[in-house]
Amino acid sequence: MFLPNQTEDHRLMIATLERVMAAAGDVVTRRAGVSADTPSRLTAWPALLEAGAPAMAFGEAQGGCGGGPADIAAMQMALARFLPVEPLLTAAVSCGRILAAAGAAGAIEAMLDGAMIPALAHTEGFDPWQPPRLAATATATGWRLTGRKPAVRHGDVASHVLVTGRDALAGTVILLCPLTAPGIERTALRLIDGAGAADLVFIDTALPASAALLQGAAADAAIHDALDWTLAGLAVEAAALARAATDATIAYLGIREQFGRPLATFQALQHRAADMEIAATEAAAMAAAAITALDLPPKPDREQTILAASLATDTAARHCAHEAVQLHGGMGVSDELVVSHYLRRVAAIRGQAGTHDARAARLLELEART
Repeated sequence: MFLPNQTEDHRLMIATLERVMAAAGDVVTRRAGVSADTPSRLTAWPALLEAGAPAMAFGEAQGGCGGGPADIAAMQMALARFLPVEPLLTAAVSCGRILAAAGAAGAIEAMLDGAMIPALAHTEGFDPWQPPRLAATATATGWRLTGRKPAVRHGDVASHVLVTGRDALAGTVILLCPLTAPGIERTALRLIDGAGAADLVFIDTALPASAALLQGAAADAAIHDALDWTLAGLAVEAAALARAATDATIAYLGIREQFGRPLATFQALQHRAADMEIAATEAAAMAAAAITALDLPPKPDREQTILAASLATDTAARHCAHEAVQLHGGMGVSDELVVSHYLRRVAAIRGQAGTHDARAARLLELEART
């Protein structure tokens, strides 16, 4: 897949991450682990930390080895076909962008060392651009949180959450909250792609004043920036899955025979495979557009480009994944075939950082302002 500004270092990192994930077992083996009574969703995390995968999201001044859009693209492209359930994108990018904006060097260092696994507890419905409703009340000694954050991705394995709340005076507040704090109820969930999540309920949870990372306009800007980077990373992943599903299907059509002939010789199936190839190519181009847009200042035109690319890669990946399952026949939905797992991950991507409809509504809102 073509992505802009890739260097030899990126290609070496891609090869390293592919070896790490291959050593963790194939998709079917890993899915069996996450489906067990006691799920294992951090199997590859120590190896990813050792390989420097989270460090790709940060510049050298922050203890990392990257920090640019091409670094995130390389990371996502390397990992996509392995369908990782580890919290790399959430911890390093979604949370990492906010921690960097807040100048939280200690928290970034703790994450890169493996001492902390952060998750982002922001969305309370289907639209991450809506202001949070969770009450964050300033007190004489710090903050008190009251409210609920549903289905926080990777909340089951996180040690901390970056939780967003609403204060009557400060507006939006982002706080770094350890999940061991008194007054937090955590209920683990399993998502459609095998990754974990958790419903978090904050019951008059007390935090020190130092827990506040950002407030007001700075908090809103950091959230929007994190959403831009997350959506661009997910666009790359969706494009990589579209390509993987297409390649797997074309290979299958060349092997599987019916009526004494390979399926690839049937014209109707050739047309469907050609449509998949077109969709996968389109997804790659749109993912490249999203990554390139991250180099622009964080203004509405950047967000519009990323949202449009995100919607296009969603649609293309959904088409390729559904066609892959259909063209594999009845066994296409079985756990034994990787295309069924591609389909589930694509479905999860479509709702991971705002649903498809929420992103479309946000794009229309931005376009109406210009």
